[in-house]
Amino acid sequence: MSKSKKVKIPDMTEIYKQIEQERLSKTEAVKVNAKALFDALDDTKITSIVVEFDGCGDSGQITSIDYYDHRNKDQGEPQMKVKGSFVDKHHEWDDKQKKFVEVGGGEGSVRAIVEQVCYDRLGGKHPGWEINEGSYGTFTFDTVNRKIELEFNERVESVRSTSESF
Repeated sequence: MSKSKKVKIPDMTEIYKQIEQERLSKTEAVKVNAKALFDALDDTKITSIVVEFDGCGDSGQITSIDYYDHRNKDQGEPQMKVKGSFVDKHHEWDDKQKKFVEVGGGEGSVRAIVEQVCYDRLGGKHPGWEINEGSYGTFTFDTVNRKIELEFNERVESVRSTSESF
């Protein structure tokens, strides 16, 4: 005869508190990193950054980042660190070592901070943006007015059902 083990059921109140705390943390991180990014770009020709993202099937990614001047001319990615910023630790593929390596945990490059702001905003305000049919959209960073605009498009699967008797 086998003894059954008691399974501890998690306290949902604590889980919801943890989710809310993570959301608030991401919202605050967006503010800090966006300010640091705008400060860093003050002395550059960049007036806007356009970021496209797409997510579905339980994965999501940024598909492009473009940097423009006031004439909408591509400026290329600035090669500089953003002082006062913070990039979460994560893993990236290293071609030289042919393996994933842990990176982040400190100040980031312009690209890393742009990505961090976008992912934190999506995770904080649109959790599940990459799940199932997912979503897609565009972040537009207006560096002159220090604003970020998000165009968010959620894909929704719909079912149309009818029933007839004749």
